[in-house]
Amino acid sequence: MVHQLLTPSQEIRTDRLLLTPLTPADIDDVHALFSDARTWQHLPTGRHVARSSSVDMVQRKIGGRARHGLGSWAVRSASDHAFVGVGGVDMTAGGVWNLGYRLAPAAWGQGFASEIALAAVRAAADTAPDVPVTGRVLTNNPASAAVLRRAGLSLVWQGAPAPQNRAAAGVEGQVWTDRLLSDEQFAWLVANA
Repeated sequence: MVHQLLTPSQEIRTDRLLLTPLTPADIDDVHALFSDARTWQHLPTGRHVARSSSVDMVQRKIGGRARHGLGSWAVRSASDHAFVGVGGVDMTAGGVWNLGYRLAPAAWGQGFASEIALAAVRAAADTAPDVPVTGRVLTNNPASAAVLRRAGLSLVWQGAPAPQNRAAAGVEGQVWTDRLLSDEQFAWLVANA
C-alpha cells in the first residue's frame, strides 16, 4: 500500500469549502460528528457509539484512497477552516464509487452537501472516468435524494433495504447512479441498499 504522504496532495477548494483527504488527525472531529445522534436521525443504528468505530472508518477511508486514488474528504469551511463534516466518494466492493456525506448540524441547510457532491462527481470522473458514481439513501431522507439528483444521478431502484439499513417500518432503500450499471454492479448495490 502506498502511504498517503507519498501521494500528491489532493486538496480541493470549492466556493465555500476546503476538501482534504482524511487523516488520523481528523479522528476526534469525525467521532464527534459520527457519534452525534442528530446526524443519524434517518438511520439511528449507524451511529458510532465507540470511538474505535470512527478510528476504523477513517483508517478504511485512508486505505481506500491509497488503493483507488480517491476517497472521502474532511470538509472544512474555506473561510476559517472549521470542521464541517465528511464527504466525497469511496470505492465499494461492488466496483462503483459511493457518494456520501455527513455534516455537522450547524452546517445543515446551507447547500454544503450539494457542493461536496458536485466536487466528488468531478473528482471521480477525473480519477476513474469509466467507474459509475452511485448513491444509496433511504426514503425517509428526501433531502439526500435531492442532493443526488442535483449531482446528476438518477434513481434506478427502490425497495426493501438491506437488513443493516432498516430504519423503520415503511422506509425503503434507493439506488441512484450517474450511468448504466453492469448487472453485477446493480445486484451489489441492491443487496447493499
